Amino acid sequence: MARPQAVVDLRKRAVEGAQALETALRPELLPDDKPTPPPLSKGVVAALVAVGIVLGLFAYQALQSQAGPAGSSGPVEVPTAIVESKRFEASLRAGGTLGATNFAVIRAPRMRGARDRGGGGGGGGGGGGGGSSLTIESLAEPGTMVEAGEVVAVFESKQTADMLDNYNSSLAQTRRRSASRIASLLIDAANLEQDHHKALADADKSELELRTAEVRSKIQAEILALQAEQDEASAEQLTEEVRLSRIANTAEKRVYEIDIEKDERRLARTMQDMEKMRLRTPVSGLVVVETMFQRDGFSQASAGDTVNPGSTFLRIVDLSNMAVYADINQTDAQLVELGSTATIHLDAYPGAAFEGRVAAIGAVASAGQSTGGGGRGGRGGSRGGSSGQWVRQVPVRIEVLSQDERIKPDLSASADILLAAEDQALVVPRSALGEIDGEDIVWVQDGGKFVAREVQVGQLSDTEATIRSGLSAGEVIAAQPVRDPDLVRAL
Repeated sequence: MARPQAVVDLRKRAVEGAQALETALRPELLPDDKPTPPPLSKGVVAALVAVGIVLGLFAYQALQSQAGPAGSSGPVEVPTAIVESKRFEASLRAGGTLGATNFAVIRAPRMRGARDRGGGGGGGGGGGGGGSSLTIESLAEPGTMVEAGEVVAVFESKQTADMLDNYNSSLAQTRRRSASRIASLLIDAANLEQDHHKALADADKSELELRTAEVRSKIQAEILALQAEQDEASAEQLTEEVRLSRIANTAEKRVYEIDIEKDERRLARTMQDMEKMRLRTPVSGLVVVETMFQRDGFSQASAGDTVNPGSTFLRIVDLSNMAVYADINQTDAQLVELGSTATIHLDAYPGAAFEGRVAAIGAVASAGQSTGGGGRGGRGGSRGGSSGQWVRQVPVRIEVLSQDERIKPDLSASADILLAAEDQALVVPRSALGEIDGEDIVWVQDGGKFVAREVQVGQLSDTEATIRSGLSAGEVIAAQPVRDPDLVRAL
């Protein structure tokens, strides 16, 4: 507190007087050749000392007279509160973001029909390639409502349709080649079987004629023996040829069957790709166009844009099932229970309040957000930082029970989760509680002063406390602890 100017000036004059007195009392240095002046008499010294004492007393009295009005004060005024009998609620506030519990993510389809085409002539064409980008032909209007099964996006499909025609033609050709070759194999097999049967018959005939060798000449008998041996060898050779031919024909037919199956599967995948060119939503809801990175930067997808297979460009949000996704401190998580009621507030509509219920509590805590962060819930802030090493957060999902058109995805929200409630409780401000010798105390107004009274405290909230005993409704108490009741008065 600054001193008044008059006090400062008076103090300055007193200091100057003391300095003058010191100068007067200081002996003057004289050259050695001059005689030493006579010392001051005791009367002069006593007079100078008396003058200094008087000046000091005068300065002290002036300072006291100036400081007295500024330093003096009356009794300290203390704000008061009235003990109320009302409903008590203790809640925990969690900040987060509105989101849908039921939604569909629409991604650009991954095409499969062109993967097996190899690097040949027809393979360069594109729209159906597994890694080629797709061009959006039409898109559902953002912010509109769509029904389940409705087409929400159509991609350019001319190249895929051309591939479908090519695969149809290729499959037909493969089937014709296979049928022609299998027919040839069947004819060759039939001819071989016929030769085989003829050889067997010749061998049997030669064996019968050989039995007549006893009645024939020696030369004829020898000829019959050689013929029988030759026919038997031919029959055995044809038997082996038939066996090997059957194996070869079976393998060749299987090759053609594999070619047909390959073309059929390729055709089926291309037909699936054609179906994927028209994306349908599995749920009913609001159309939300996602922001995605394109050549010119981040922007929302629109007709004419190209997107990569598998990239998300659209969401369908079911507005009938909304929730607040938020994080709470790990020390507060133990206070929250599944099914606890909550009151939800939206930053966009300050006066609105909506009913909610705790639907899920995370089982694993995550790193807290650094200072200045937003709130999967408030997921806007960056995680990590020095504070994230110690501050841990537990995710919670709070279902919105109210139905209102103002409840939209991605709005910032807060939820007051009800932890405890009590009807007709004696409620006092929490700031009014004090402690003496380990006992809870409040100071009750008694006339013009406050008297300490021991109370039994019940449930607590951030701003209020319930009193089990020691107070009555309507009593006036100090809104803050009173350290010296004799020096305070009610405000």
